[in-house]
Amino acid sequence: MRIQRTADESDAIINISSLVDVMFILLIFFLATTTFKQEELDLQVNLPQSAANRSLSAATQLIVINIRAADRPAAEPLYVVSNRQMTIEQLRATVAEAVRGNPDQKILVRGDRHAFHGDVAAAVTACSEAGIKDVNIGYDKKPTG
Repeated sequence: MRIQRTADESDAIINISSLVDVMFILLIFFLATTTFKQEELDLQVNLPQSAANRSLSAATQLIVINIRAADRPAAEPLYVVSNRQMTIEQLRATVAEAVRGNPDQKILVRGDRHAFHGDVAAAVTACSEAGIKDVNIGYDKKPTG
């Protein structure tokens, strides 16, 4: 005995549009609520290159000091920490405050390749005067070839 299908049964379609909507809402929720720990990288800083390939480990509470090259020779250097532009005196105060909160504070100094060495040295000196034991200098790896 053969059972015949009706037209309604053969054209049955599963509507998954609501499932797709829910998946997109979940995706947006997770993207909006998840925080991503990233280094504060100033894209206007062109790092010098080095043949050494040493990278920082994922450090907690890493402070990144970006030093932009002055646009004219007599101009003050531009120190940028947490997207805030500051002078060397403000940088000293910021670093000293960070050391009071965390004696094992780690610092990454990223000086533009066209910045004066004295400006980078001033930032490193400010860190060492504040009691920072771990100051690292950022650079790009030199291409081998």
